[in-house]
Amino acid sequence: ETEAVDAFGDVLPNFRHEAWFNHTIRHVVADWKDRFRGRLTAERVHSRILAGGRELLIWLPPGYGAEGKTRFPVLYMHDGDNAFDPMTSAISGVDWAADEWMVRLWEEKIIPETIVVAIRHPEGFSEENETLRDGDLSPQLGGASYANFVATELVRHIDTHYRTLATPEARTLAGADLGALNSFYTAIHYPGVFSKVMCLSTSFEDVTHSPPKHALLLQALEAEPALPKDVRMYFDYGTHGVDECYEVYHRDLGGILREKGWKDDREFAIRKIADGTHDELSWRMRFGEAIRFLNAKNKTK
Repeated sequence: ETEAVDAFGDVLPNFRHEAWFNHTIRHVVADWKDRFRGRLTAERVHSRILAGGRELLIWLPPGYGAEGKTRFPVLYMHDGDNAFDPMTSAISGVDWAADEWMVRLWEEKIIPETIVVAIRHPEGFSEENETLRDGDLSPQLGGASYANFVATELVRHIDTHYRTLATPEARTLAGADLGALNSFYTAIHYPGVFSKVMCLSTSFEDVTHSPPKHALLLQALEAEPALPKDVRMYFDYGTHGVDECYEVYHRDLGGILREKGWKDDREFAIRKIADGTHDELSWRMRFGEAIRFLNAKNKTK
């Protein structure tokens, strides 16, 4: 029961290492057999919009296999390599622990058991020397098509092949950095698909590093005649590193949302995270607070 397992819950083979003088060997354990919960699966979905496919990592909660009638809400996440497995995370050894968070918040009765769909992005660089991940997520690059894929093709695929609650109220979209930017873009441009949106360390400056007054998505938000209804959004930013520059963007964001009728702690929240940083470890620590807000009852009438 105390054996190490990988992110899929499988016991790892024995390791053999050849030690050298003054050499350190570090091994990261994804989880332990006695505390592994749920089931992680992988599949590839084809997209006509993207003219290709995307790999998915799909975590099914413990109750999914108990019987065949219950339907479950779904959390959709960008940057799937960082969602469950420390060995595939952008920062080796740190993932978002999305499965562990889902179990913990369910046990705390914050959320019902929830399916997590994590989308993996292509690796490498484009001819313009932007990463292919940036091409997926940035609205200035291919983010508009990717958002269309998520809101239409992907949601339809998951609702067709898994026992989901196929309603906006049961869908959450989450991301960090450009993933947060694309989540916000998707929620604004595809109303009625997601009712909860998590945006951690949102990169409103996008790939062109636009200053706040020239941030295209904030300008587009100002031009929107009306905001989506029945949506709840969580935004945050830290106080160190890249996140330190994000306060003014979020100040402007809050002003626009309030001007259009949204109220703090009702339709949206913007949190300044003391000592928060722009990395997987910090986002992992902030994940639970975001889910709690998105699933809390409105405090402001």
